[in-house]
Amino acid sequence: MTTPDQLAEVERWFVRRGVPHFIDHYAAVTDIWTRALPLLILAYLVGGFRALDIYSWSLQKNLLASAIIIAVLLAGWVIANIVLRRPQNRGRWLTRPTEVGPPELIAFVIGPSIPSLIFTQYGDAIAAFVTGIAVLIAIYFGTSYAVLPMMRWAIERAIAQIRSILNLIVRALPLLLLFTTFLFVNADVWQMAGPLDGPAYWLTLAIFVLLGVLFVTSRVPPLMRDLSSFPSWSEVGELLVDTPAAACTIPHEGNPEPRPLKLRQKLNVGLLMLFSQALQITLVVALLTAFFVVFGFLAMSEQTTFAWTGIEHIHVYVRWHLGNRSIVITEPLLRIAGFLGAFSGMYFTVVLATDATYRDEFAEDVRPEVHRLFAARIAYAYSLAASGNSAS
Repeated sequence: MTTPDQLAEVERWFVRRGVPHFIDHYAAVTDIWTRALPLLILAYLVGGFRALDIYSWSLQKNLLASAIIIAVLLAGWVIANIVLRRPQNRGRWLTRPTEVGPPELIAFVIGPSIPSLIFTQYGDAIAAFVTGIAVLIAIYFGTSYAVLPMMRWAIERAIAQIRSILNLIVRALPLLLLFTTFLFVNADVWQMAGPLDGPAYWLTLAIFVLLGVLFVTSRVPPLMRDLSSFPSWSEVGELLVDTPAAACTIPHEGNPEPRPLKLRQKLNVGLLMLFSQALQITLVVALLTAFFVVFGFLAMSEQTTFAWTGIEHIHVYVRWHLGNRSIVITEPLLRIAGFLGAFSGMYFTVVLATDATYRDEFAEDVRPEVHRLFAARIAYAYSLAASGNSAS
């Protein structure tokens, strides 16, 4: 029989691998908000200090206001503990809660607005309230889906597979580089993307990113179905070697019963696979963007930039004299490099999603790890069921 400590170690392993929703009875009150409590406290304090006016108030007034803000925030914490009547909080009104639920979250949103209301800064009070809601949303998704462990896992996988990634890039890059270089020396592209500025430019890049994400996610469901199936328990046991799930109690014979993923679990695994591929695509985008910046720095003169973009005033970031020629890095050059870099990332993603050879090689580095995670999930769920608990 698998012990509770062994199951808890498997659950911690799931979190470190970026799939916390594989944990049975994964709940926001005990798992998400409680783990995010340090971030909530920090955001709570920062939101309260929006009431300060460092530039208009004197030092003494700012210090007095700081003392009032801290007192108000601490009072909100104490009141929440008293109202909730937690047995473990009797006599310890400032103690850290073991569970964070709706009352604490309501206090988190409303509390930072109170100091601004005291100083009649109604705009800051509204801003603190809206910011508190936005922070809660960001913390929920970031903590619920273990974004930081997921990113760390993706980076570790990319480093471990750097040779295969570079081989893939070298194979796919020549045609992509030839195509995008032709666009780079095309005046129409400079006339279109060079003058783009502000939100219009970033929304244009966001379109390329969104299309790339859609192409990547279109390949995730069939790959997920393939990786979550196992012909025998013996294969599951082989995949669990050198993992905490190796301590789980599983049969030695027979076939594991299929365990359909819930929506949140599908989303969790999908994000994990998306992060891994997005990291590698970002490497391609960075390489091509850097190439266009260097190539434009050497080949595109300031006069040509004026003629092709039609901009009356061009901001020059770097000017350097090379022989009898002045070479520059201009704002339109950086815009064009970023535009073509994002476009190249989308093109590279489409190639990976549609070409079977590239797709299989590209997914090879993440497939074994995700397959191992599914094996651990089956063993973990079976052990929970054997011990009398229902598994997710």
